[in-house]
Amino acid sequence: MSINKVFVDIIKKIEKRIRFDKIKNAFFPSNDEIDQDIRFDNFGVIQLADESIGIVYIALSEEVREKAAQFDVNDIIGKNPIEIAKNFIKSDLFQRCLALGAINAITQSFFKKANFEYDFSTNSLGLLDLVEYDKVGMVGYFPPLVKKIEKLNIPLVVIEKKKLEIETKENWQITSDPSELKSCTKILCTSTTVLNDSIDDILSYIKNANKISMVGPTGGFIPDPVFQRGVDVLGGTYIENPKLFMKLIRQNKKWGPSTKKYCIQAKNYPNYKMLMENIS
Repeated sequence: MSINKVFVDIIKKIEKRIRFDKIKNAFFPSNDEIDQDIRFDNFGVIQLADESIGIVYIALSEEVREKAAQFDVNDIIGKNPIEIAKNFIKSDLFQRCLALGAINAITQSFFKKANFEYDFSTNSLGLLDLVEYDKVGMVGYFPPLVKKIEKLNIPLVVIEKKKLEIETKENWQITSDPSELKSCTKILCTSTTVLNDSIDDILSYIKNANKISMVGPTGGFIPDPVFQRGVDVLGGTYIENPKLFMKLIRQNKKWGPSTKKYCIQAKNYPNYKMLMENIS
């Protein structure tokens, strides 16, 4: 079963037990506001009435950017987020972007209702526990980890479709071929792979890795589907101050003052069914 369908099936099961607030707000940057060099311009937002926020990635393609810029948010405001989330199995890429944003918002609301305890102290990058005999695979480029890799002088494989203007080392490789991950011992993967339908292909090449971490702003989804596929760690973004976050993203400013990074480890995570038991 595709991971898209697994997400939708889980959301449907949760819906049978829990009623979620409707969408009260949404934002996507217009073409005039988008700056290709500013990373936080790559995102939109879906916000529920209980203030839960789902981050939406809009930089998968120019077509998705264009649709996001032209999208009338009134088309989803007042709707049940579950109905938007169900579109995650559709072929239209923009509809899938919206759907994952809705899944993220639903998940954050679900965690809130279940009194889920976030781990804000553990660094998801640090959990890779890099040592000098490792070979690291990156699906997407993560500059914070690169410095540590450079210091240890260990081999690095970066899987990236976009052309990267970076200074590479002798034992570094930048490629679009995920099969090059087969020999990697530690993997850091962008959560965008869940959105662009590449996650199952990527994971098929990294079965021999002893640690797989997935991180990114759009990793606010229920972790069960990726944990079931062998991911060890999911790192996401918790919106601590929703009002400030909405103000910052509308102004194309960094979100830092309004957010916290959290880390969920598969070995410590119950599962969504156990979390449902915590909700009366």
